[in-house]
Amino acid sequence: MASLTATRTRITQLDIQIEKLQRLMDPLLAEREQCQQSLAEYKYPVLTLPAEITSEIFGHFLPSYPERSSLIGPQSPSFLLQICRRWRDVALATPALWSTMELLLYNSSHHAQQRDLLRVWLQRSGNCALSVLFDYYKESAGDEPLIQECIEALLDHARRWQDIDLTFAFEELCKITGSMPLFRSVTIGMESGGERPETPVVLFADAPALKHVVLHASFEPFILTLPWSQITSLTAKALYAKEAVEILRHATIQDCTLKIYASEPGPLTDFSIPPLPLRSLRLQCAGRGTDEMRQLFTALQLPALQTLSVHEDFLGPDPVATLSSVRRSGYPQEIEILCACTSREVYQAAFPLASLTVDEIRR
Repeated sequence: MASLTATRTRITQLDIQIEKLQRLMDPLLAEREQCQQSLAEYKYPVLTLPAEITSEIFGHFLPSYPERSSLIGPQSPSFLLQICRRWRDVALATPALWSTMELLLYNSSHHAQQRDLLRVWLQRSGNCALSVLFDYYKESAGDEPLIQECIEALLDHARRWQDIDLTFAFEELCKITGSMPLFRSVTIGMESGGERPETPVVLFADAPALKHVVLHASFEPFILTLPWSQITSLTAKALYAKEAVEILRHATIQDCTLKIYASEPGPLTDFSIPPLPLRSLRLQCAGRGTDEMRQLFTALQLPALQTLSVHEDFLGPDPVATLSSVRRSGYPQEIEILCACTSREVYQAAFPLASLTVDEIRR
């Protein structure tokens, strides 16, 4: 009985202590509730901005157009969707955020994910002009279906293409048809291997805004035909001299960079080229210089040339005399000689009025 009495007494004492603690806790709980209410009602200043301002800020967060955003990662607009509901809604309602994309199909385990993301981005981009980099590598025959689905998705939106960097096989290149009113710049390469067409593939025949072209190493101008008469800027990363001549004969290019390889065995090229409206010319040499390279340079008539950068191998055994042949209506204002065996002093004496840079080979 004594034990039961002591227990009841202890319970009473505990109740008294709990009541005292409760009276101490009540104001703390009330203050806690007020703080939670304040947090719930607080709006972060950035979230009070109009959607148009937030959208503009998002545009500066990503690479500037026409630079492309990654499909995933911190340089992707998808990253913005993870911050809060407000930002997610604004990002999804801003088509321009989804109009640039870098699609690199190198790892087959990611092909399906990238295909799905590509389709989503193309839908989210609405009617915006597109800037796309597309390249792929087939690890196995099993990669083909997913790669083809990505290509087809891009081709479905070709009318919105504006700045494109792509590597396609010939059969895919043949599918690029129709009007392309926004198309202004292309970097193009062809997948190695595969069957070559019997007749040249005509590309971008209805792309009146196309002015800038970059040709990858695998480009073959006798197999692809571009609208050369409207191209004003050309960079070719690997051409034979005969291919360069064929392009220059039909082009009205003003800014040109050519990297020339020694020609394949065969008859020498006919170097008859009409006067060109080039204002800027850069001639690079892949490997050792050849007679065809020198003949190409001396065949050029450049009455409007202002800037010239040339590998000395194009200038032959008497580079100063050869370089003088570019004088039509005066020497270029800026001259750069690459891989020069001749000293800067020799060039400076011959071209005293030009802004001259000579990259001399160290002996």
